[in-house]
Amino acid sequence: MIHVHGYLGGLSAETRALAASSALVVGGRRHLADLGVEPERQVVLGALTPAIERLAALGADEDALVIASGDPGFHGILRRLRLAGLPVTVAPAVSSVSAAFAAVALPWDDAIVVSAHGKPLDAAVEAASQHPKVGVLTSPHAGIRELAAALAGLGRHYVLAERLGEADQRVRVFTEQEAKAVADVEEPNVVLILDGTPDDTALISGEATGEGPHTPVVGQLTNSPAARRHADAIDKALGVTSRRYDGPAKVSLPRAWQDCDLIVSHLALGATTRLVAPLLKHKKTDPGVVVVDEAGRFAVPLVGGHAGGANDLARRIADGLGATPVLTTATDALNLPALDTLGWAYSGDVAGVTRALIDGEPVAVEKAHGWPLPPLPANVAVGAENPMARIVVTDTVSVPGSPLPTVVLHPKSLVVGMGCNRGTGVDVLHALLTETLEANDLAVESVAAITTVDAKAGEIGLIQLANRLGVPLKDYDAAELATFEVPTPSDAPLKAVGTPSVAEASVLARGADLIVTKQKNADATCAVGRIPARGKLSVVGLGPGARDLLTPRAVEALRSSTLIVGYGPYVKQIRDLARPGTTVFASKMGTEEERTARAIDAARAGENVSLVCGGDPAIYAMASPVLEQGTDGIDVDIVPGVTASLAASAILGAALGHDNATISLSDLHTPWDSIERRLHGAAVGDFVVALYNPRSKKRTAHLPRALEILGSHRQPSTPIAVVQQACRPRQKVIMSTLGEFRPEWVDMNSIVIVGSSTTRYVTSGGGEQRMVTPRDYQWMPHTAQTDSEEKTR
Repeated sequence: MIHVHGYLGGLSAETRALAASSALVVGGRRHLADLGVEPERQVVLGALTPAIERLAALGADEDALVIASGDPGFHGILRRLRLAGLPVTVAPAVSSVSAAFAAVALPWDDAIVVSAHGKPLDAAVEAASQHPKVGVLTSPHAGIRELAAALAGLGRHYVLAERLGEADQRVRVFTEQEAKAVADVEEPNVVLILDGTPDDTALISGEATGEGPHTPVVGQLTNSPAARRHADAIDKALGVTSRRYDGPAKVSLPRAWQDCDLIVSHLALGATTRLVAPLLKHKKTDPGVVVVDEAGRFAVPLVGGHAGGANDLARRIADGLGATPVLTTATDALNLPALDTLGWAYSGDVAGVTRALIDGEPVAVEKAHGWPLPPLPANVAVGAENPMARIVVTDTVSVPGSPLPTVVLHPKSLVVGMGCNRGTGVDVLHALLTETLEANDLAVESVAAITTVDAKAGEIGLIQLANRLGVPLKDYDAAELATFEVPTPSDAPLKAVGTPSVAEASVLARGADLIVTKQKNADATCAVGRIPARGKLSVVGLGPGARDLLTPRAVEALRSSTLIVGYGPYVKQIRDLARPGTTVFASKMGTEEERTARAIDAARAGENVSLVCGGDPAIYAMASPVLEQGTDGIDVDIVPGVTASLAASAILGAALGHDNATISLSDLHTPWDSIERRLHGAAVGDFVVALYNPRSKKRTAHLPRALEILGSHRQPSTPIAVVQQACRPRQKVIMSTLGEFRPEWVDMNSIVIVGSSTTRYVTSGGGEQRMVTPRDYQWMPHTAQTDSEEKTR
């Protein structure tokens, strides 16, 4: 048997014991000498073919030991041994690449790793030029100096990790110029090539590689104390750390223009306009610019209102500063969605079609599939008579001609499945994809994702192609792909990666309908599917009623909906957020089933629908009945909200500061016996209890019985409070004790919170009473606490 042992730094006792007993030991000169292996039993590891030939010649009952640097299964000798058909056991070790990233405390699950050990630098250079986080296994003639010279001008940072695991291990970080000049390089080493320092937040979070959420770079021009104060407030409101440009505006604004996605100018509007004018190129690429006046009263989008994101930035700045956003684009002034802000690629006469839309002229919508559009005015419709403009929604290239002003929208509806040989370049893959789409009249702008098998997830060519198109690369397990029946299975991928289909099967795994069967060239395969057009149902929690507790996600769902459905008082809260063209359906209490069915039916018809409810939709609200009724064929998004117990707890102080239970006292759908059983459990468990639906005109006996059950395990002095109309203008709070509480204080707009044995009242501010449930910490000395926290990270 051949035993393959990895190492990083020192050799283990098990490795040493095997070295003493094995018929053949393969390794580097230094380790063979350290182990005292006799010349007749050793093979110095250099070229792999002689070593494999010696190993293959061993007798069936003879053992051999192969010592491999780092992890032998990671760019190591294990692949060659297995391909040669040799039986092996493997003792892995920490990879030098993993150790290098660990040395600078940088996550590497989103990195690309390339070997330049005995290979040309081309693959490493190409990867590092396209990707912000790359690890390179180097060799004496393909190391940090050569890499930095080949990547000159990109401004990368370089981590040189030398002799990892050894007593003289060394890890250094260099700029591009320093890396090109470094002289004292020790072997072996690993080089990390980074688009920033190891402390760069984007590299840590994954944003730089597209793994995390994209955060636009915000720059602020600040040249006065007031501007700096406003800039600090804007950073706080946006939750970002903006880049500051403090100095002569003639110099700083052009720098910010190159560096940033969004710019906040604290100069005068006229001065900003004169500086911006010569920098303008195209609205699709120019950064958005917002001007904030010296007093912080107004936020004015200057350029890039839609495509550049300036209008949205102005709204957010205004919310943070208590200012007024001055939006002058026509669609924003009229609360209409702009055709160039739908998240879909667009082309054509945007201005002409928008003008017709605003002027109330008939605008025809043409689409072959039920792709849902945002709410549009009544003059915009499929089959509009005597149209003066048209909107074409399609994922094809060819669009029938028309003398009318036309905007073509390309929805993200296509999935491209791809398989490839190892090392296939991005240009080869891109050419096959382009040829396949062109031959079938499909628009590359509608590609939503590239899919493949998990064995190809690390292929640089596929990663670069996904980055080039700006779409995710999704991989699927070979065993899962093998379960799909496809038109053109093949033995080649079955032998190579364990599934008879990669391109076609991965399209189906993504949930798309196959519309182009497998196409191929010498190195790759390609298939295309269309994601079924589905309507969307958002179940939106409105929170306790205060507008500032309505989440931005909820606002966006409501503004994007063509139909809003809900209980009358809830709909009234947010009716002003509905855009022109949105249908609003409000109904009375007790019609939940009707509301739910109407929302589901509309979503099945291809609409974007919001079903609204108070608090959080998953807590005694509409998420459960929606999912119970069945939502096959539609996309469902549960948009969370602030539920009543959380709002009431915050009003009271920290009533839910420790373990707690929420129990509804409504027996309309739950038997009272079950409710009592839960009350007994909460009482015995000493939970703080939030009682929903505590009392109505007809249900007057339930709350006294609930308090009786809870009181049987608690002292009469236990704090209890009722909050009515939480976070609304008519909010009312009553704090009492179990012994003195009166159920008639409570109505259906109330929530009752009963404390546990540790809950107590404290005072705050000018003597206001607050309710708190301690977290029961056993406070530890600082050092012990730190040690405990470290163990849980």
